[in-house]
Amino acid sequence: MESSSTPPPKFRFRDHSLMESQNSSDSTSDAVSVTHTHADLLIESITARGIKHLCDELLELKEAANEDLQRNIYAKYSTFLRVLEEAREMENELEQMENYFVSHRRRVKDLIDRIYPKILSIDITFEDHVNVVPSPPRELEALVNECLENLDIRMSENKIDEALHFLESAEEHYQSLLLQDCSHSEMMLYESAISEKKSMLIQQLAQIAENKRTAGPELQRALAKLCRLGDYQLAIDLLLKHYHLRIVTGTDNLQWAKLSSCELYIRELSRFVFSIISQAARSFVMLCGENSPCTSELMLWAYEETKSFIICFDKYIKGTSAMNGGLSSAIKAVKFAVIYCSLLENQKLVLQPYLVKHLCPCVEEILNTHIKHFKKVIAIFSVSDPWILEKYLVSGVFVVAGSSTLAVGEQHDYCLLTTSGRKVLTLLQAIIEDISPLVSLQMGSLVISGITNLFTEYIAILERALAYETSSTEQGSPRMKFAESLPQQVSILANLSTLVRFLSIMVKNIFSCTDQAELQVSENLSIVHRHQGLNDFLLFIEKASNKLRNVFCQQLILRVLCTYHRHEIFSDSHCNGQLEANTIHNPTPSGIFQVLFLELRKIEQLEEEGVFEVNWLMGLLRELMEFMFIWVSENKEILATEEENVSSQTDEAKQFLLDVQFLVEIGMYGGYFSDDPLLLLTLMKSTFNSAGLDPFKDVDEDDWAIDIATKTIQKLLEIEKASLQPEEHLVGITEESHEHENQIKQSAYGSDFSEEVDTNSSENNLDAERDEVAKHETEVTFDSKTASPDIVFSPEEGIITEGSLC
Repeated sequence: MESSSTPPPKFRFRDHSLMESQNSSDSTSDAVSVTHTHADLLIESITARGIKHLCDELLELKEAANEDLQRNIYAKYSTFLRVLEEAREMENELEQMENYFVSHRRRVKDLIDRIYPKILSIDITFEDHVNVVPSPPRELEALVNECLENLDIRMSENKIDEALHFLESAEEHYQSLLLQDCSHSEMMLYESAISEKKSMLIQQLAQIAENKRTAGPELQRALAKLCRLGDYQLAIDLLLKHYHLRIVTGTDNLQWAKLSSCELYIRELSRFVFSIISQAARSFVMLCGENSPCTSELMLWAYEETKSFIICFDKYIKGTSAMNGGLSSAIKAVKFAVIYCSLLENQKLVLQPYLVKHLCPCVEEILNTHIKHFKKVIAIFSVSDPWILEKYLVSGVFVVAGSSTLAVGEQHDYCLLTTSGRKVLTLLQAIIEDISPLVSLQMGSLVISGITNLFTEYIAILERALAYETSSTEQGSPRMKFAESLPQQVSILANLSTLVRFLSIMVKNIFSCTDQAELQVSENLSIVHRHQGLNDFLLFIEKASNKLRNVFCQQLILRVLCTYHRHEIFSDSHCNGQLEANTIHNPTPSGIFQVLFLELRKIEQLEEEGVFEVNWLMGLLRELMEFMFIWVSENKEILATEEENVSSQTDEAKQFLLDVQFLVEIGMYGGYFSDDPLLLLTLMKSTFNSAGLDPFKDVDEDDWAIDIATKTIQKLLEIEKASLQPEEHLVGITEESHEHENQIKQSAYGSDFSEEVDTNSSENNLDAERDEVAKHETEVTFDSKTASPDIVFSPEEGIITEGSLC
């Protein structure tokens, strides 16, 4: 820029010439020349600045022009690309049009070169016989060409409705031609052309239906057009395939949705799957009608989709319904599935029985998993139970106690339960509340099965507590306490009785509520089956309760036998071997039954504690007596003779008669059979029949047995009373025992037996017996100072002894 600011050379040349020409001038001329030189320099600097400013403006204009050019290029580039893309599309369309025209030209050429000569030859062959102007083949050919051309144009323009209309018109015309006198080859030509276009149109409609993005209305129209073309099977297949893909896609989306709970996931899955099935059913009816013969295909498809839903349900439920998930959530999920499935019945799709049938194994497996856990809980409840009855408010332990479920005669303010019984009752109520919806879902058998398993587990625990048995599953775990005393054992029975009563009420309640709801809707045959299952369950728990009572009776007899054998004092019939086999002195009821009487008295005295109910205790005592009669019938051996009828004059028969009569007197004294006196008579007769005795012949002269049995009961009562007063002297008891012995010797019963006994031996045995009695009385006196003993009779001799039970 500095070089450009210097003045032009011509001005520089002129300045130098002036300076050279005036070298000789005076000083004035020198001053003037200096002034002119300064002015020239000033002009030169102004010019340089102007030129520089002008150059700067030119540079700015250049930059602005460049920027404007770039902006224009960028702005027009997208338009250029779009135009280029449109040009390519136009090129593709031109290529398609070219291909179409080429194919059309090929068809026309083929028609001219191949088909037309054939038609022409046919015309030449039959022109002598046909005199029609214009000839039908030419008219048919023109018609075929026109029809095919119209179809090709409509199909290429995607005007399917118009193409379908032309095709239907062509088919109608073909049907009209069949009535005319046309050759077979011409008709075949026309038919093949129509079939070809028809198949092309069907293929195009199928592509529309198979497209995943095709909306429902458009799909329905495409399928309806397929039905108009006569391909109903393809339309049905495409319809069901479309909805199947929707179910698969929706199910996958729900799996990835990561819903918060199992219950929510199953609810959404059920709603989605069965709503899609409902939509498919509506589309099917719109397509084929309600009474279509193809309805079975829809049902088979619905079964398959329901099966897929069950597989998904089973997989998800088993993966999430662990113990922390809860049983109620799984059952609610099942309820949602069945409810949504039942809504399809309005569209004549009865899928609920199929769904319930295939869901049952899954629900049963889940329920069994929880039942196993609850069994362990029940075992834990029973470990620390002392088997002592406690009174609980019914309203506090039984939730539905305030409702009308309890009958008037069953309403009580309090109930008797042990600690474990109360906990088990609470647990059963919670479980029944959770699983009760299964009854309305036609899965009542699972409810019965689950409750039965838990009840059986608790019964087994109670049985082990009564029988002093240790379960193999208790190895390494805390052992439960056994019911060693009689009050504990009776408490177990009372606890079970209360539990059975409440459990039967709970189960009846859930079944009755379900039955009423279903009866309001329609008659359902499944109600009969549920009632049968309910009756079987009630019968089962009743049998289980009776079985435990039988265990108690067996344990009581074992304890009586243990007491009897432990405290048995041998009389002279045991010590002296010279007594004949059929000889009995001083007959008394067997010691086993005397000990039994005292045990029954102990049970009666439990009433005084104010815990046990009187009626329930009397029922238990009656069952004990019945069991004892049966036990006598099965275990008492009678030595039979060779005669046809067993003689009642043998010692064994008389002892048997006395024992049975003693049992009868016990029942009459205690009033155990006051509600049903004939039952006692029936038991006595059956016992005699079991021994081969005639209850009418052999009992006619049993006054002696009644007298002995009555006196024995009185003596036992006196001894029981004396045992409650340990500080009183036992001299009176000894005198009474001897007096009782003398009375027995003087009774008429002794005259019926042979008395071939050596006198010396009898006296020696009597002395030995008295020494033994005196010795034992000393022991009893010592024991009475420390404890209240149980007093029994020794067998066959009526000798009073005292001792403790096993």
